[in-house]
Amino acid sequence: MWVRQLWGPIADADASSRDHRAPLYALLAFAFALRFALGCISPTIHHADEIYQVSEQANRAVHGYGIQSWEFLAAARSALYPSLVVPIFWFDLNPSTRQALMAALFTLFSLIPVAVAFRWTAGVYGVAGGLIAGFMMGTWFELVYFAPKPTGDAVSSYFFLAALFLSRPQARAASVAVAGFCCFLTVALRMQIAPAAFMVLFFALVIDWRARLLPLAGGLVAGVALVGIIEWLWWGVPFLGHYNYLRLEFARDVSSQFGRQPLTFYGKNYVLFYGASLPIVALLAWHGARKAPIVLVAAVALALPFHFIPHKEYRFLVVAVPALVLLMGIAAADLASRLPAVTTRALAIAASAWLMAMTAISLGDSYRPYWVLDRNHIRAFREVGSRPDACGVALVGIRWFHTPGYAGLGREIPIYEIGRDPLPANISAAANYVLVGHKAPQPDQPYVRLHTYQRPEEHLYYRSGACVRDPAAQITAPDPVPGALKGE
Repeated sequence: MWVRQLWGPIADADASSRDHRAPLYALLAFAFALRFALGCISPTIHHADEIYQVSEQANRAVHGYGIQSWEFLAAARSALYPSLVVPIFWFDLNPSTRQALMAALFTLFSLIPVAVAFRWTAGVYGVAGGLIAGFMMGTWFELVYFAPKPTGDAVSSYFFLAALFLSRPQARAASVAVAGFCCFLTVALRMQIAPAAFMVLFFALVIDWRARLLPLAGGLVAGVALVGIIEWLWWGVPFLGHYNYLRLEFARDVSSQFGRQPLTFYGKNYVLFYGASLPIVALLAWHGARKAPIVLVAAVALALPFHFIPHKEYRFLVVAVPALVLLMGIAAADLASRLPAVTTRALAIAASAWLMAMTAISLGDSYRPYWVLDRNHIRAFREVGSRPDACGVALVGIRWFHTPGYAGLGREIPIYEIGRDPLPANISAAANYVLVGHKAPQPDQPYVRLHTYQRPEEHLYYRSGACVRDPAAQITAPDPVPGALKGE
């Protein structure tokens, strides 16, 4: 049957062998340790959504204070992400511990593609093939970078790849049901990739619709129920966040308020990121597509819609990266299976070479800045939040959405923002800590420098004495987005 040919050798392989559990668990432990450690050693903020649609809203829900983003003012975002981390805010923990727990949670989710890559290739090429593909997935630099972050594009890609794998021709009814659940969860997490999720459902049904219709329907119903309940608990109406998002996007084109980029945007980005390795990536992906065409179809279905959305960001296309790396992993496992013998020493040498390549690409001129993005602001907010005398923090030359917000302070310490101007008298009275951005004007006495951060050079200043709070200047909500709120 033609649909089985799309899956390639995995269509007839047993990908659930218990004999593979020990190497799989070891691989997952290694990937978790690598990703979580890097996330804790160098915490960063890739985009404000990671904070102001997740941890900041969870902090507001539990403690009653924080910056309410325009998406949550308009009830135009899913409540799934903040709901996931709300339990972490029930406990009296410092910001660094909360951030570490959130990083651990999303790093655990990020292991799903690693397990899929191992199972997919181990079922066809044996344990050695599974380790090769799983190791490539576990150490691919983009996936390592995004693993600890609640980035919607990355998180939705994990469940999408699970849905694809669990709907394979040899899958049992229970796996097919979980595939249906993951398909709906994928759409709930990132509605823009709904076409790719529907594609998975279509191919899953074409394999044997009589045997699969009920399991898929059951999984979908379970997904609808779970997401609907979470949305109802948060908004008071099931799926209100999804409905309002679509309403604002189709009726008012709100995303275009944040800029428009040309059709070539993503291509230029990846040429810069991958550099000389791009031909190797393309060749491996092509070879992998010959062995599993369904994965290439999935990658295209994930990536293509974002090229035609006017507002483009690098993070949007990360949703297709696990599928791309799976293609490369399948290719590498297939090529390794053709060698006379694959020894442990050969695998170790290949793994070392791969890690060096990942390190070199990730530290290239185009990608290196991401590893320290807003790291200083996270550390400075931890420092301010830990000081009992802190009663206000002013930002000079730093926008509030480049900070971890009130969730990153761990206390209701007012945040003020003044651009790149010298401190006005009302802010000097309201803030006894000042975080000064790169090349921004330094505050005069009585402020003294408390700490200097590097990459880029930024400074934290302090003055003794109390604060005179200025509610009118305090940051509690962003500037309004035209057309986003009722009555506009």
